[in-house]
Parts: sequence; C-alpha cells; structure tokens
Amino acid sequence: MMQIQRTLLDKYMDFYYGYLILKSYIFKLRLVEEYPNRDYLNKWREFLSAIDYSALIEDACNYIKEEVDGRILDIADTMERASYYALIHPEHPNITLGFIKDADLWNLWLEYGIYKYARESIVDFAGIGSGDRVLDLGCGSASPPFYAEVVGSTGFYAGVDHSRPLINIAEKNCRELQVSDWVRLMHGYADSKLEFKRHYDFVILSSVLEYVDVNGALKNAVSALNGEGRIVVFSELFRDVEPDRADLFHLYYSLIPGFRSFPAVNEIKVTLDRMGVVYSMKYYGRHVVVIDILGGPGSS
Repeated sequence: MMQIQRTLLDKYMDFYYGYLILKSYIFKLRLVEEYPNRDYLNKWREFLSAIDYSALIEDACNYIKEEVDGRILDIADTMERASYYALIHPEHPNITLGFIKDADLWNLWLEYGIYKYARESIVDFAGIGSGDRVLDLGCGSASPPFYAEVVGSTGFYAGVDHSRPLINIAEKNCRELQVSDWVRLMHGYADSKLEFKRHYDFVILSSVLEYVDVNGALKNAVSALNGEGRIVVFSELFRDVEPDRADLFHLYYSLIPGFRSFPAVNEIKVTLDRMGVVYSMKYYGRHVVVIDILGGPGSS
C-alpha cells in the first residue's frame, strides 16, 4: 500500500474508528446469551472470535487521544444502540437509521457530523469555487445549501437523492439561505440512468457508493461531465485502503437500510477502465479520492 499523508478528516475518522472499537468491546461483554436474530448474532460472534481485543483496544486508545468535534460520534452512538435492537429483529422499530423514516436524525448527522468535515475537505481538495457547476449524487439535506454558497450565484448546483424527506429539508434550507435560484434538487437514485440537460465541472459521490451500484453511479458521473471534469469520492472506508477496519464497519453500517458494501478504490478503477474513460486519480488522505476525467469513453 502506498504511503498516504494523514489529513484532518483522517484524524477524525481514526477517532471515530477507535470509538467504535471500544463500543464493540462493551457489546462483546454483553453478548452472553441467545437472541432471536441469529443471523446478526452469528456475524458478531464470527467477528469476535477472530480478533485480539488486547491489540485493538491499544489502537483505540491511541486514536482517541486527540481532541475532536464530539458531534462526529452521534451516529456511532445510534448505531451502537441499534445493534442491540437488531439482535431482537433486523427491522426493529427502535433502529432509527433510515434515510426516509429517520430523515430528521440524518439531517443532524449530515449537518454537524463527520460529513461536515467531508464537505469542507471535498471543496479544498477538489478546488470547487465560485462559478463552478456541481452535481451531487446522493446529496442528502446538508450538502445542497453548503455547496450552493460555495459556487455562488454565478455557478450552479444540482443534487439527487432517493430520500424525499431529506430533499424537502434541503429545499427549505436553500430557501432560508436564499440560494434556491441556482439550485436544482431531484428525487432519484444515484445509480439509476439519469439524463442531464447541462454539463458539470464536478460530480460529488460522498458517502453514497456503499448504498448503490458503483457502475451505475460512475456512469452517471462520467456522463454529467461530458468527457472532462472531476469526480470526487468520499467514503468512511475504502475496503482496500483500510482492510483491517472493514469487518467492524460493515457490522455497524449493515444496520442502515440500503447498505451494500463499502467501495474499493480498485473497484472504481476497474469500472472506469471498462468504460474506456481516460483519467488520473489522486488520494487525499485515506477517505477522499479525486478523479480527473481527461476524456470520455472511447477517447485516446
């Protein structure tokens, strides 16, 4: 694995991971009886039987030594609580992690959690600024007003999300910030075939590839750029960059409706290669990849 310089976002995600390690250790101590949801129970037992917590807890203590914004942990607390309810039933009503059913909670996590720092990093690393045209696939509620302010009235922002309640919140936030004139929000799926009336300079795929078909989402991204521009991908985990974290993250994130699997950078490369796209790729820490599209399918 190449040496990747650690960013502020990496620091926050390291803390987040260390916190989940400690949460999972407490979960292990309580996992001493049988539960109705045998599938989820067995996944935890398989994970716990294969790890050495003495080493993991030492790692966790190192990760949480640094001071961070505590709001990044709110979603981790909810996932930890949900794991107990999931032992009873995979669709227990107290599992409050749905993008549609629990949009109000997701709005808080998206506004103030790790995703806030992801947005700031994306703007910085990708160089998004005034006058740019940005397409955000899987936009949620907090990104539209944020990016709309960044591109300003001379730019344009379009967001697509499958959660109508999150779109409704985003529309309200955009109206309150008076940025709606250069914002278009659409109810849809990032990996469904989309038609674009304009071309974009940037396409953002932030914490979305784990919920969709990677091939479909990247096809939309490349199509929106019309052969030239930048795709920016943020993920809480790239499974080939941090494979040692994948099992624990999957156990918790599997509680979110629609979750499939965390993406791999190599999966993104293979998909673009198959599409015949000319591109270059650069890592910004362990959680953001910026892809310069230099030519569409069939370019030489």
